[in-house]
Amino acid sequence: MFTYSFAIKLTDRTIDTSSPEAVFEIDNRGVKVERMADDVFLISSQGYPSKSAAEFELVSMMMKVKITLLKLKIPHQDWLSFNDDQRSATEAIGSMFIQANIVPISYQPQAYESARHTHWPAAAPAAVEFVLSTLGNIALPDSEFNFGTVRTLEALTVLGLALAAPHAKSKLILSMTAVEILITRDTVEQNIVDALDELRDRIPEIDCTPELSKKLEKVLDDAKRESISKAGKRLVKTYLGGQKAKKFYDLYDVRSQLVHGNPSRLTIDLDGHADIEKFAEQGFNLALELTLAFNGEEQESTGLAGTEQ
Repeated sequence: MFTYSFAIKLTDRTIDTSSPEAVFEIDNRGVKVERMADDVFLISSQGYPSKSAAEFELVSMMMKVKITLLKLKIPHQDWLSFNDDQRSATEAIGSMFIQANIVPISYQPQAYESARHTHWPAAAPAAVEFVLSTLGNIALPDSEFNFGTVRTLEALTVLGLALAAPHAKSKLILSMTAVEILITRDTVEQNIVDALDELRDRIPEIDCTPELSKKLEKVLDDAKRESISKAGKRLVKTYLGGQKAKKFYDLYDVRSQLVHGNPSRLTIDLDGHADIEKFAEQGFNLALELTLAFNGEEQESTGLAGTEQ
């Protein structure tokens, strides 16, 4: 018989010590939730005829737990939201127990033979200590900082959320959102605007409901403005140059795939995080550099935004 297990770390609360364990029944099998540390609980279930059957239920339970915690508005971290360093530390410590034929139960989702001995090594890297003298730059004169505009403050606030996000995908999405805050979208070329206006005038000729007509009008009106990605590339080029503008374009494309979906990139592959973490770091650095350089002045524009490549 086989068992599955995985742990969840709560980020803003501790677990009540008066009830260190809860057991629920699903399809005639028990699911045990037990306190492993002040802010960590382990979920496990046994009695599966094969490893693949246990893994199938494991994936389902991971989704159920995440949805339940979100509905309860409980912030948390799991194996998918840990970065590579955290996962590597857990795997490195766990490998020592594996060599001794002991299953290291941890944050890592896994299925194993129920008869095997288990151990909770609590494998997670220690928190990095912060030295207060690191903040020495706050003593620099105002001239060393660019306080920018209200949009600068909004972008910096979003970047603070990005830096605190445990998940690389969230960090990249939030970093690109910070850039979006600074963007002013221009109109496209005049010949395209004229063509869109002509199409708009012909909408009454279409046999459709008034509601659909309004939707078509809105689509055509929105098309008169350049895309966010092109506006962002133009903004980055103005402040940081062409090379970083191209980098933004590439990063924004990855961000769009994460937000809108790309089955070839977004998989449940537990080993496929390295690329996203690299993009997230690049995105954060670019967004911060742009925000600190931004002064709210009009972006360089010929009024022909649609010609931007």
